Amino acid sequence: MKLDLGSPPETGDFYEAFINALIIAGAGNGTVKLYSTAVKDFLNFIKKDPRKVTADDLNKWITSLLNREGKINGDETERRRAKNVTIRYYIIAVRRFLKWLNVNVKPPIPKVRRKEVRALNEDEIEKILSSCSRVKDKLLIRLLLDTGLRASELLSITIKDIDVNNNMIRVRNTKNGEERVVFFTNETKHLLKKYIRNKNPDDKLFKMSYDALYRKIKRIGKKVGIDLRPHILRHTFATISLKKGMNLITLQKLLGHKDIKTTQTYTHLILEDMKNEYLKVMGNKE
Repeated sequence: MKLDLGSPPETGDFYEAFINALIIAGAGNGTVKLYSTAVKDFLNFIKKDPRKVTADDLNKWITSLLNREGKINGDETERRRAKNVTIRYYIIAVRRFLKWLNVNVKPPIPKVRRKEVRALNEDEIEKILSSCSRVKDKLLIRLLLDTGLRASELLSITIKDIDVNNNMIRVRNTKNGEERVVFFTNETKHLLKKYIRNKNPDDKLFKMSYDALYRKIKRIGKKVGIDLRPHILRHTFATISLKKGMNLITLQKLLGHKDIKTTQTYTHLILEDMKNEYLKVMGNKE
């Protein structure tokens, strides 16, 4: 996280000062929430002046994180991975806090196995869209497929954020705190016009919680025998975009990735297409 947090105070509440520095420096809501939780957990564990933290303190805290019972749904492998991801982010947050305090202690940061990225094929997309009888349901799916928005970003959109004439949406509440613009197709435009008719500019496009959205998308997929989740639709957008020739920089901006390396994870999904293209050009001689 490349934010200029300035210098820490000489005395006072270092936790509050750190969180305020994050907010002033422009950290996104998600970052502030994560860092708040992680640093508070760490301080509650060590129960001492953070300027006097030792490597032993950090290692004991990390061990305590590893030994805690998780409350994450899913199969055992996914639960373990999700827990490791959370611990990794906690450690990164605390390391940033200590660096800000000029404490020269660097905890080890565990690696996390990359999650398998699943994307829909064209037949699956058609099945899902065909199963949507309500305009709202079809619009939900189409917007996520057209834009690659995160579920939380989609749920933050208001009617006034949508420029129907120019097929674009201004996304203000993003993961990294940086406003961006995404676009949608003419098919989605027709659905949008129908759906937002008579709505007020300040109304949310979809008045629902994340859990409600997640359950709805799961139900839509279940009707056609597909394990569907919001992020699969984001993966599908990224994969289709690359297959159709979109460059990585443009895709990075549309997805709202800070680091292009995150965007590059999608390139392995089109390896089979690349292989087939290679064989078509070069031949498949023994």
